[in-house]
Amino acid sequence: MARVAVFCSSSTQVSPMFLMEAEIFGRKMAEAGHEIVYGGANCGMMGQVAEGSLRAGGRVVGVIPDLDFAQGLNQEGLTEQIVVRSLSERKERMLSQAEVAVALPGGLGTLDEVFEALVLKVTDQWPKPFFFLNWLDFWSPTLEALTLIEEQRMISRPLSELFSVIEKTEDLIIQLGQGSNGNAVI
Repeated sequence: MARVAVFCSSSTQVSPMFLMEAEIFGRKMAEAGHEIVYGGANCGMMGQVAEGSLRAGGRVVGVIPDLDFAQGLNQEGLTEQIVVRSLSERKERMLSQAEVAVALPGGLGTLDEVFEALVLKVTDQWPKPFFFLNWLDFWSPTLEALTLIEEQRMISRPLSELFSVIEKTEDLIIQLGQGSNGNAVI
């Protein structure tokens, strides 16, 4: 199946509801046969995505930067762990290894990853599918801002060519299995 780059929060202070959804996401992705490529941390939503997938027998690749703030945050039991020098290299490595990317709720780091992927899509450097998983309308304000940017013609391509918005993990799994023409999106 698909190798999916997952961008999400590593904060331990997010709502337990988001932590639970992240664990369910990881589990369901593994059950559907999808491999996770993520930021390598054992905390917050990142840790829950990895734990959910690993407990369900999934393959999980962690790409973690060798930086002071990341010391001691490495997830145990990963299928593969890749250590990189910087956050920029982590984004590049995650996207290069993935066939699709998904943004779960997250903070500034997640926003950085999302916008990097979208810029690469606009410039035809990363032509793969990108999804916002919009649990509880988390991404709605960001999507509204992107719509305004599109309406003001400050972006060279229609947003519909850059990403899709999915409300539930189950819908994402369906999309990964089939495109609008019945073919897989990857």
